[in-house]
Amino acid sequence: MTDAKIVGGSEADRKKLLELHEEYLVANGKFDWPGIKHMWSEAPHATFFNLNGHTYRGADHWRRLWAFYIQNVKGSYWTPFEVGGEITGDMAVIWCHRHSQRNWVGTVAAPPRDIHYQGQDFVSRSTMVFHKENGQWRVIHAHFSVGDSGERPGGV
Repeated sequence: MTDAKIVGGSEADRKKLLELHEEYLVANGKFDWPGIKHMWSEAPHATFFNLNGHTYRGADHWRRLWAFYIQNVKGSYWTPFEVGGEITGDMAVIWCHRHSQRNWVGTVAAPPRDIHYQGQDFVSRSTMVFHKENGQWRVIHAHFSVGDSGERPGGV
């Protein structure tokens, strides 16, 4: 991700945060909880907004969501573009757009709501907020949403 535009922080912090972001993207495609557990904050106030429209509080809530998804969704690598962010002291934010696709493969449950589960390509947006816990970067907040390619209100 050499085209990432990260403002502030040290070169080492920028490199580490982009590595963690990439690790997340790889794990997300497989719903590999062990692949992100080391970067997900265990703070009870950690809050995550999922693409499905729901809020998850704490790492265990997210782990349980992925345990559901790994049984019901065949994911893929979510290719990032327009990666940016800022690092100030012990806080950092990394954002990007992502080319995505996935398929609902669950046989017991239907998708909670239909948000691109038929294998079609779509764009999603990602914002991940990191803070330092015991000297290590951890995700304390994440916000994922579907991007819209339609006309912008007011032509803005």
